[in-house]
Amino acid sequence: MTDTAPALFDRLADRYDQVIPFFAAFAGQLLDVLDPDPGTRLLDIGSGRGATAATAAARGCAVTAVDAAPRMVSLLAAAHPEIDVRLMDAHRLDLPDASYDLVTGGFVIHLVTERLRVLAGLRRVLRPGARIALTTPGPCEDHGRWNAWNSLCGEFAAGAGGRPRSDLEVAPYLHAAGFVDIRTVRLEVHLPVADPRTCWDFHMSHGFAGFVEALDPAAAAEFQRRALAELTRMHELGGIVLDRGAVAYLAAVPASRRA
Repeated sequence: MTDTAPALFDRLADRYDQVIPFFAAFAGQLLDVLDPDPGTRLLDIGSGRGATAATAAARGCAVTAVDAAPRMVSLLAAAHPEIDVRLMDAHRLDLPDASYDLVTGGFVIHLVTERLRVLAGLRRVLRPGARIALTTPGPCEDHGRWNAWNSLCGEFAAGAGGRPRSDLEVAPYLHAAGFVDIRTVRLEVHLPVADPRTCWDFHMSHGFAGFVEALDPAAAAEFQRRALAELTRMHELGGIVLDRGAVAYLAAVPASRRA
């Protein structure tokens, strides 16, 4: 991950994915697409509080979950003793070769500093013919509901050192790491939110908090004021719906290691 990402997510761990089950909703959709058989040996990277790992374990997979944030690992291990949870950087996987049937990673591959190195390590730990599924932020049809919010974030982005979301394309890196049968599937969630404060608390419970924290204190206070005003407007116009999209990158390891 980026140098600051593990520290940020360590601070967020206690409330991460607890306000609204955002990542869990995407995890359920991804596993519906993958439909792993019971007993599948699954490695989940950047597991967080276990959105994908816990869902896969509930479907009968034998799950190993790794994360670089110690508090995330502690909370996940305590909540799910059935999962093999390990503190581990995805850049340096201390796992045996050809030991997994499936790798998943929810909203993590775009955060790592060396994408090709991570993918090469994942290919190493996958058996021949195994699969990989990674999600990144993606487009979503929101009928314009979030246009004003997105404009507000854009207005403050310079003060936060920019809010880069470039190079979300993962397929070339999968190809370079030796994966085949690369394809994408679009996922969307549309989650109703009870009130503006809950929606703000949700945003501050995951990586978006890093954007706000990067602002100077006065700008952060002004951003929060205007953000809550916009969320209140949305609430009064008929309710807040969290419309968000993802792209799932699906690929496989060649059946022969010679490929």
